[in-house]
Amino acid sequence: MPTTPSARPSYVFDQTLSPGISGRTESTTFGDGLSAFVPLWAVAALFSIAGDYAGLVGHKGWFYAVPGWAIFAHSLWLIARPRDTAVLMSLAATTVFIYALRSPVASNNQTITMVMNSAILVTGGVLFLRSRAAIDRTALYEQIRVVARALLAIMYFFGIFHKINTDFLDPTVSCAVGLYVPLARPFGLEDNLFGRYVAIYATFIVEALAIVALYWRRFFAVGLILALVFHYVIPISAYSWYMDFSSLVFALYMLSIPRPVSAMAQRSIASILGPSHAVCGPFGTLALGLAFLVTMAAGVVVVLSFFNPGQSEALLRHSSAILIWSIVGGGLMIVLSHAALHHLPYTGPHAPRQPAWLYIIPGIFFLTCWSPYVGLKTESSINMFSNLHTEAGETNHLLFDKPPYLFDYQEDVVKVLDSSIASLRRQAESGQQHILFALEETLRQNPQEWVTYDLRGQRFEQVTAADLGRAPTLLERKLLRFKLVDFNRPKVCTH
Repeated sequence: MPTTPSARPSYVFDQTLSPGISGRTESTTFGDGLSAFVPLWAVAALFSIAGDYAGLVGHKGWFYAVPGWAIFAHSLWLIARPRDTAVLMSLAATTVFIYALRSPVASNNQTITMVMNSAILVTGGVLFLRSRAAIDRTALYEQIRVVARALLAIMYFFGIFHKINTDFLDPTVSCAVGLYVPLARPFGLEDNLFGRYVAIYATFIVEALAIVALYWRRFFAVGLILALVFHYVIPISAYSWYMDFSSLVFALYMLSIPRPVSAMAQRSIASILGPSHAVCGPFGTLALGLAFLVTMAAGVVVVLSFFNPGQSEALLRHSSAILIWSIVGGGLMIVLSHAALHHLPYTGPHAPRQPAWLYIIPGIFFLTCWSPYVGLKTESSINMFSNLHTEAGETNHLLFDKPPYLFDYQEDVVKVLDSSIASLRRQAESGQQHILFALEETLRQNPQEWVTYDLRGQRFEQVTAADLGRAPTLLERKLLRFKLVDFNRPKVCTH
């Protein structure tokens, strides 16, 4: 039903007047849609950079640590000062930089984040050049909304398409079951066949409804709430470090939902934090919130580890992050769902038409997601947890007899027989094989090491980097990353 203005005073995180990069004073009303999105985008950046613990503590060198801590500082600042456009642009640039530094990247959520940050930079840059002095925050908000909605649609489309394979539909190995089992175990239902099939087909249903609802204005809330619940629950399964992915989706939804809905959600959050903000200010409120979350999570983990000693440091960090997500993600899910239901069915005005060139960015991303089938990379193409196999000219996908390769990178699959690299020996012992391109890259990065392998029945003895032919181009090295190859059937779930 239509909303009515609230009679209560509204609080905002940042009640100061800040010119920022826009060159003009921002109002403290909720007309600025960008300020509803920015704190969630910053939260997603925090969860993402926290997942790279080794980089933050310097194990990968200062070249990784410095931009990592810069992202951390930018994110905290934007949670307190969401109207600081200059810092938003700096966060986007730093995130794109560290993605390029890490490339080739396996993480799908980091790739989606990089695409979205690239859109923020390009759109903001175009607006700045056109005005010569300012970035119109309203125009920036309306334009990146187009990209955010398209990215969600692409993510859900390939989340369905890649899973149309024999092994995802197999309840003994399906990745959907991999997520279902830890959630069902406390209830003794982890081996329930009906529950396993429900998990498999519910994945298709939820993602299909999410796509439809993204462009179904009147009942957008149906897909939104299903998606929020789905993405809230999967990090709690502890199957993987999913907090960054789920918080990314929450932030993109804040951009994709109708403006009155995000404004209402923003008011709800601000009214909860308003009393603290009035006393402590934006940074004091942020510090109190962080202190509470970290203390609560650490306290619970310490108590549990006391009764279950011997847990690894990595597991304790992961458990703490899950507890923090349970509170932060749960609160956001409730607030967004309440605002969405308040506007169901939505009958508000249509968003203004935006330039067609904005679709170029998600369009390029859409094309890259076909890469497993055309013989290019098998990582970072939204085929996470899909059981998909496309290597060596064969596939388990139900819509192809064989993958329609346009490139030959996936043609050559090698079986490691021996190696001076321990990880390669372990992978060989577990029955995993390698794309030749990826194995050669491993040797180039470890020029003192050697590997003996079988390629199409021919044995190659103690090959080193010095024995390799043409080195790949910079583009190949930065864009192509391949999963380990598993020829066992049914194909077990990997990331």
